[in-house]
Amino acid sequence: MYYFLTASKDASIYLQQPNQNTGLDEILEVSKVYYGNIKDVAKSLIKFEVGFLSSSLADTSISMSEATLVLRETESNEIPLEYTLYVNAVSGAWEMGAGTRFDKISTAGVTWNYREGDSQLQWLENQFLEATTSSFASGVGGVWWVNLQSTQAYNYQTADLEIDVKPILQTWMSGSIPNDGFVVRFGTDEELDTQDYGQIKFFSKETNTIFQPKIRIGWDDQTYDSGSLTALETEDMVVSPKLAEEYKIGSIQKIRINAREKYPLKTFVNSFAYQTTKYLPTSSYYQIRDLASDDIIVPFSDYTKLSCDSSGNYMKVNFSNWEAGRAYKIEFKVVYDGQTYYFDDDNTFRLVKN
Repeated sequence: MYYFLTASKDASIYLQQPNQNTGLDEILEVSKVYYGNIKDVAKSLIKFEVGFLSSSLADTSISMSEATLVLRETESNEIPLEYTLYVNAVSGAWEMGAGTRFDKISTAGVTWNYREGDSQLQWLENQFLEATTSSFASGVGGVWWVNLQSTQAYNYQTADLEIDVKPILQTWMSGSIPNDGFVVRFGTDEELDTQDYGQIKFFSKETNTIFQPKIRIGWDDQTYDSGSLTALETEDMVVSPKLAEEYKIGSIQKIRINAREKYPLKTFVNSFAYQTTKYLPTSSYYQIRDLASDDIIVPFSDYTKLSCDSSGNYMKVNFSNWEAGRAYKIEFKVVYDGQTYYFDDDNTFRLVKN
């Protein structure tokens, strides 16, 4: 099963606009560019509240085998063929603010020079805490924890970011350090050298699209007890969900799956063969896409295995923090007898607000 955390605040900070807040911008930027001899650098700050996750892990309603920070690219310019993005835990609380990059008005909130612009609360008030660092000795441009770091290398790829942040979340939830969010950046060496690395822009929490920053929490919730059901042992099969037209945001749904032969053999019995439920192999999975954008919301993985009980197969989906008012499509993958089969029959549903 998957559970999503959505960002509580985010902003970008810029070397060449050191006192300008961007808390209401619809994009987050990571960049290192030159305008003639003038160098500009941008980093993105993102925070997720983890209190509910901590309590849910404690009462076992949620597990956490995977924790992936997901940022969706909206635009990239002149980026190298090969580069690396870094995600670190921020050291120091910061305010989101209500500015945009080019309004030249609001300084309230985080900036390159300050964790809070109006009060001029500096990133580095005295000295670096042990195991923290910054690109600059003065601490401008943010301060972060050295060892709480994840990286994603790109080779001829798009700039969507899907990066493991589980160790950072675990550290926050243990209380070892405060949760001050993430900084997404180029490496310090890249930031300080003379090469141009271009611009990578991601959707922020202020976006009007479905692509706001998320942390995807995943775990294997499969249970399998087929009772007296018969296994479905054929390559010609039908796999389809028994869907309602609508589900409510925040609900947890147990959706039944109908699995049968595509062309059942004729037998002299009183039951209708097309209504006979059989169970799929344990290596059967579901995937959910946004219907309009075709974006994969929940991917095929070890955390989307179908379960089974005496009534047949089913899938459990937690619709917390999904987008309301949108249509979604369910697809299936079944691995049988060494072969992989996919099923996409436009099985759709909508999510609505409570």
